[in-house]
Amino acid sequence: MNKNLIISVLAVLPLILAAPANADLKINGGSDTTPKEFPYFTSVYKHFKYNDTSDVIVADFTCGGVIVAGHYLLSASHCFVEDSQTGVPWWDGQKIGNQHPEKLWGHELIDTIIDEDLIVGLETTDINRNKPKTYEQLVNISGENSKWTDSDWSSYFDIIVIDLAKYINKDFQLEKAVYLGNPVSLQKETTSNVIGFGDTLCGRNGNCDESDSASTHLLKTKTKLDTECTGLRFEEYPEPLPYFVHYAQKDEYVCSKSLKYKLPESKNKSEEGYSNANHGDSGGPIIITEHGNDFTYGVTHVGTLVPFSHMTNKTVIYQTFSKNAIDVITQQINGWNAPTVVEVSEIGKNHNVTVQNLTINDVNLFDSEDLVSSDNITLNSDSDCNRLTKPFETCQLSFNINDEKEGFVELRNSGNSLKINVVNNSKSDDLIPYDDKKTDDLIPYDDKKNDDLIPYDNNDNGGGGSLNFISIFMLLGMTLLRKRKVSR
Repeated sequence: MNKNLIISVLAVLPLILAAPANADLKINGGSDTTPKEFPYFTSVYKHFKYNDTSDVIVADFTCGGVIVAGHYLLSASHCFVEDSQTGVPWWDGQKIGNQHPEKLWGHELIDTIIDEDLIVGLETTDINRNKPKTYEQLVNISGENSKWTDSDWSSYFDIIVIDLAKYINKDFQLEKAVYLGNPVSLQKETTSNVIGFGDTLCGRNGNCDESDSASTHLLKTKTKLDTECTGLRFEEYPEPLPYFVHYAQKDEYVCSKSLKYKLPESKNKSEEGYSNANHGDSGGPIIITEHGNDFTYGVTHVGTLVPFSHMTNKTVIYQTFSKNAIDVITQQINGWNAPTVVEVSEIGKNHNVTVQNLTINDVNLFDSEDLVSSDNITLNSDSDCNRLTKPFETCQLSFNINDEKEGFVELRNSGNSLKINVVNNSKSDDLIPYDDKKTDDLIPYDDKKNDDLIPYDNNDNGGGGSLNFISIFMLLGMTLLRKRKVSR
């Protein structure tokens, strides 16, 4: 596959500077996310020494990203770029098993080796914000565990897609998927959630005299997206370099205004500032919830810095999934996107799961060999997915489970597969319906006996039930005869 390799770092322009969104001053405002709200969110986690002789290990949460289609990371390319001359990810050209990123301090390379992890489902860190605390899985992608090859990644400007199949646990399950949205459907102004940790100069109440400094919780905040990047002058767009979005390609990005605040008096009461990435980590997703599903329309990209205005960001640019970007993403993933676990509560009842076509073709799942399931799963041919589904389009796959066992639905394409594990929470322990008003249902029903109309007594060798029935019948008859005599 042809790759658009990143070949340069940010250009320093006469009138503007562009800064990666993982600089300071993020997540101003916003609120803590709720548990499992964004289980697909992934943070890039680095730990390193400032020099080879130091015993102090420094940890750093740098960028964000999301897991799609079970084992692919979608993030910003600049989060994985180390060599400013070639612009390729740090593992390029390195021997498998010996691949480490290096630590850059500004543009100066620090002569030491660092490790890099991906923290899948990261929600909280420890009080010092240097260790993950609440998360789903830690994936080490460097050193002895590194297995990178050229086929494991693709990029388009500042969007990168990385295949983590060699790293992520086989039993890793996502109850919630993030779907990739086509920005063509975005309105002129759209409100979305941007998420991340970031370093915050100002408190969440906007008061810069009360600094939160760093968040230990994953934060979200609403951002109004401007699809026309209103007010951003021509020369303020990033330079037309492969590393960044070409300013002439308007369909490649959306913008938002940064939050404005005043710096604390202790610093300079006359200065004003703007939040850098407008609340998101570089590579972090833009989330818009539609019909109960989370869609991401791009990644946090860069902010524009105007010199002599205190080097702060007034406008943030998010790179979106243009048609060209979609072509690159679908060629890398070439499969289906959906949750990797679905829970059902009733046997025989239809359940729906949203699946997304991230292949390179229009596909009718029911007309292809892509759709298979376990024997106890019945796929509903009336499903919305029984039609041609275009790349990036979603459909509703309907199915039911036929017994109390767990099952699976598998979506395949070109050797790639996404297995949706169906967890069965239904209860069907009784062979016949249990009536909690009857005490004789505690004994299993024996269909070989026809004398179980009254409680079965196993002490009479099988005959007690019939004899007892006859005795009762005779007693009832005698009672009726006595009543007739008395009435006379």
